[in-house]
Amino acid sequence: MFNSSRFIQILLWVMMAITIVMAVIFYGGAITEESIGSNLEEPVITETFIYWAYILLGLTAGLTLAFSLAGMILNPKGAKKTLIAVAVGAVVILIAWYLSDDTVLNLPHYTGSDNVPATLKMVDTALFTTYLLAALAILAIIYSEISKAFK
Repeated sequence: MFNSSRFIQILLWVMMAITIVMAVIFYGGAITEESIGSNLEEPVITETFIYWAYILLGLTAGLTLAFSLAGMILNPKGAKKTLIAVAVGAVVILIAWYLSDDTVLNLPHYTGSDNVPATLKMVDTALFTTYLLAALAILAIIYSEISKAFK
């Protein structure tokens, strides 16, 4: 019989080992020839490390979505709470989108391609979303503590 929990545990340890090995190579490995001697030395493994992070992020997002959907299907009554949480998240992101700015920055000596309105709007939205969620978390903690005091 196939033991899925054992397989998942082994898979997680393998992925952690790969990440640790890549981190050691990233911080202690070779540096690209173009960046040697500059203030911004770039490890050779940078691109591979970024792709590994993309793989882990995609796997995490996919599994989170799959298990959330499975939980909603198995527990339809709990789906209401999940949908409310998704709606609140969407509202927070929408508020952050309207607060964000897409004005191109005046950056001397920058010749990269990321100083464009679409990228700036997306980054600003992510920052405002983080700020709003942090504020909501702090307010929830304060509310929780105050409500405990009156019980």
